[in-house]
Amino acid sequence: MTRASSLAYDTVRQLILDGSFTPGERLVEEDLAHRVGVSRTSIRDCLRRLAGEGLLRTEANRGTFVAELSAQEIDEIFQLRAVMEGHATALAAVHGRAEHWDRLSREVDTIDELLQMDLDPKAFYLGFQASNTRFHQTLLEASGSRRLQALSKSLIELPLVTMKQHNWPGEVRVRRSNEQHREIIEALRARDPLLARLHVQSHIITARPRAMLEMTQMPVPLL
Repeated sequence: MTRASSLAYDTVRQLILDGSFTPGERLVEEDLAHRVGVSRTSIRDCLRRLAGEGLLRTEANRGTFVAELSAQEIDEIFQLRAVMEGHATALAAVHGRAEHWDRLSREVDTIDELLQMDLDPKAFYLGFQASNTRFHQTLLEASGSRRLQALSKSLIELPLVTMKQHNWPGEVRVRRSNEQHREIIEALRARDPLLARLHVQSHIITARPRAMLEMTQMPVPLL
């Protein structure tokens, strides 16, 4: 991928993740090329890559749109995350290093600071999303498995703005989520793979919007 295509990819991807482009919105190559400052060829390359990640959908004779995820699709993403990150965290309990635990703790502290600030809802959720993403990426890194990191990347970065299309603002219970982060770190420091796995799986499944807890279509065993 050329430097221009990489710039286009990084820029457009971030605009989707931070909610600047909303689910269902049509993206026009010419407009994006002007906004990013690259050629339409570079934009076309980046749109193909983002469609492959599931962030965009392309319709014949209509164009390219920001993906709209159904409740069932979002539920499936949480289920997949629970399985993959549970395995990754068990590995992290064995292979992770103290520096990983320190990085995890810093993200917990950052989320606590956000909870104390008087931020508007969008700024708060964007800040939480960024720190929460770094927390889970660090868990994957600590596992030592590049394959798990690659497979989980797009799932972890599920944008909170996508969930808001289902009218679930505030349903991610941040304070409880951060308490669960601490429990995960304690299990990792204790080098307990089973407990670490259980804490992560419980954390991810209970982080689903409440509207999903009764309608889940995939009641799979996690262990």
